[in-house]
Amino acid sequence: MRKAILSLLLATFLFAVVFARLANADEWDKKTIVTFNQDVAIPGQVLPAGTYVFKLLRSGSDRFVVQVWTAHEEQIVASMITVGDSYPNPSGDAYFVLDTSGTDEGYPPAVSSWFFAGGNEGRAFIYSGYSTSRLVSDQATSLVVPGAASVSSQVGQVGVGVAITNPPPAIPIYDQPACPGDGYVWTPGYWDRTDDSADYYWVPGTWVLAPEVGLLWTPGYWGWGGDAFVWHEGYWGPQVGFYGGIDYGFGYFGVGFVGGRWDNGRFLYNRAVTNVNIEVTRNVYNEEVNHGNVNRVSFNGGNGGIDARPTPQEEAAERGRHIPPVEAQLQHAQAARGNPELRASANLGKPAIAATPRPGAFADNGVLKAREAGAPYSVAANRDAATDRADLRTDIRANTRATRSTPLHAKDLPAIERPSAPNSGDAKLDKKYMQQQDELVAKQEVERQQLQRQQDKEHQRLAKQTTDDQKIQQIEQQHQQQTQQMAQRHSQEMRDLQQGQQPPRQTASKSRE
Repeated sequence: MRKAILSLLLATFLFAVVFARLANADEWDKKTIVTFNQDVAIPGQVLPAGTYVFKLLRSGSDRFVVQVWTAHEEQIVASMITVGDSYPNPSGDAYFVLDTSGTDEGYPPAVSSWFFAGGNEGRAFIYSGYSTSRLVSDQATSLVVPGAASVSSQVGQVGVGVAITNPPPAIPIYDQPACPGDGYVWTPGYWDRTDDSADYYWVPGTWVLAPEVGLLWTPGYWGWGGDAFVWHEGYWGPQVGFYGGIDYGFGYFGVGFVGGRWDNGRFLYNRAVTNVNIEVTRNVYNEEVNHGNVNRVSFNGGNGGIDARPTPQEEAAERGRHIPPVEAQLQHAQAARGNPELRASANLGKPAIAATPRPGAFADNGVLKAREAGAPYSVAANRDAATDRADLRTDIRANTRATRSTPLHAKDLPAIERPSAPNSGDAKLDKKYMQQQDELVAKQEVERQQLQRQQDKEHQRLAKQTTDDQKIQQIEQQHQQQTQQMAQRHSQEMRDLQQGQQPPRQTASKSRE
């Protein structure tokens, strides 16, 4: 009860401080119009200060979709799954609860939950570990990393490890699967690498549903940073930005994108450069493109790299609004990382899974293999180049990973496993149990977020200074201990909740003769 009262007081205070004017609510369709006078975070992105419309879609289940629209509802900004938030709302007015942790370091407050008008039950926003770490690590993508540190190719993380001095293999020659339906945007394949391995692996090209109408994909690319190769992460945005001048094919020929465009809320596909089945989608046009000689080099700068610099338009796109890779893209890349056949040392630059019709569909009938490698690839030369420039940080990380039985960081934890739906025979009681489960999962997601934010900040501090290997090892061991303790506590909380939800045992009374 005390926690509920404190949360309500905090929400009232934040509402008075953060909002320039009161939120207007429409009870009929659970809509709230609100003006933020500072940037605020929602799962997956940051909303610039301004006016937005939060709309709750009707649903017959205990899970709801919240949509965020621009001020006049002319464009959708985001769609998110939420769970019930049972804090009391005696006034019945619309208001938001903000999480201000981290704002003292300059990060925006996050929208924690929303109470629409006319009800006591609000909706709590679910933050994944990735979304949170990406929100608080945006400025790290342009970080100049000294010495043997490198920006990890793992999205949203700044890692301290081996300097990547050997370039990725050439872009393989492969065909594009047919577009699976309207609204899908092609994301080209690329070579990725972890910071503790001398081997690249291929992340297959795939069709991905655009997270919002009007957004295009800017591919990531490898660039030479003076003493190491650095991965520049791809992103969704209204315009295609700089991607190193790399010729990824299928409309991404080094500058911009000519494989399709948005038109009145529909994505139109250029059949001259993309594989579209008009029986599936009729939103097509045909515009021939002459992009000159094909160059399969997969990196910018350095010895043998693409010599390209961003145009003023591309620099403007880089500074504009971004959305990081969606969850489907992250899972797709993670699956590629775990597939031995996709490692360059195994496929010699010619991956057996070069492209897929949908993210993660590695066993789909529509999977296409590379026709040939983009250029000859030598395993020995690749490994020698990495080994000659590697330092002891490789051994430190390898030893740490070899000895741990739990994930090293909060972001490495698997998704929270939800208990099976309760079945006590009492529908109202089961609904109450489901709400308790959702609240616990949402709380644990927030705690993961907070721990990952702390660990990311420590990684960033390490990357900015010359730190000895012993200090790095101590920090990594500390992170492992923190992550293990939190995981154990969360498991115990889930067990306690399930035990508390067990229906009382019925004792059979024997009839007396």
